Amino acid sequence: MNKKNTRILDATASYRSMWSCKEDDRVLWIDSQKELDLKPDITVDCTDTGFDPRRFHTIFFDPPHSFGRTKNTGIHQTPSRKIQREKWDRSGGAYYGFEVYPTKRSLLAFINKAQKEFQRILMDDGILWFKWGEIHTTWAAISPFFSEWVEMMKFEVAFQGKLKGCRTWWICLMKKNVLKRESKAE
Repeated sequence: MNKKNTRILDATASYRSMWSCKEDDRVLWIDSQKELDLKPDITVDCTDTGFDPRRFHTIFFDPPHSFGRTKNTGIHQTPSRKIQREKWDRSGGAYYGFEVYPTKRSLLAFINKAQKEFQRILMDDGILWFKWGEIHTTWAAISPFFSEWVEMMKFEVAFQGKLKGCRTWWICLMKKNVLKRESKAE
């Protein structure tokens, strides 16, 4: 499978749970987790991808929405579905990555660094789709990290899992500097 010219990036692919089609040559799936049963196309940290500037038309970013190990939530802490089945007799697919960032500060630093990398690798007229669940931190609290982006739309999605009651958003963002250049050209 040659994905050299793929223009859609899922920057935190994990189990590709949001995708109806789990395999598609038009989408490049990356993740920093190596133990996933559904292997990413490339194992790389989305904060430092090494991709060429302005390579992607669209980026999807669904980071962990919380931090630290959770207790008594029913949320599995390991990326491997096989290990989930062995440990908890469950089929898996409920991995949220909460243990990856031990503190709120480390999670927010990751999000900030990732959005800077997306500024670099996204085409000037490209779209960043950012999913955020307000488990411990609201979108309003982290939106300042996205000061170089324009919020084009935001919609709430219903969540049926263990985190019921938590507001979850998909936010569509575009680079702000592009709009500045376009308005100056007019």
